Amino acid sequence: MLLIDKFSTARIMVIGDLMLDRYWWGKTERISPEAPVPIVLMEKSSETLGGAANVAVNIAGLGAEVYLIGICGSDEEGRVLKSLLRDFGISSDYLIDDGRPTTVKTRIVARNQHVVRIDREEACPID
Repeated sequence: MLLIDKFSTARIMVIGDLMLDRYWWGKTERISPEAPVPIVLMEKSSETLGGAANVAVNIAGLGAEVYLIGICGSDEEGRVLKSLLRDFGISSDYLIDDGRPTTVKTRIVARNQHVVRIDREEACPID
């Protein structure tokens, strides 16, 4: 039996940083008059699980039963993160921290080129 065949009977716990990866897709055809930066006309957006949540989804995709432990905020992004986890059937025990925002990594992509990444995260120790 191959190792990958054993995933269907495995129970795996993932512990780590829960993140929401957000992508803003658009096109750019001109430069801002305020600064030498491209103006991106947003055409669509998408959100996926990042960090340890992405690892959990990948393991679940191999057929294992996954338990996820991490932290997210009690904000809209935290609700989106929890909803995406439910969509993938991931069992999670995350702590809600009212004083901490959910970590979000926003990538702005224009003409299939990554223009900038904006990180929103709290780097202080967990209470």
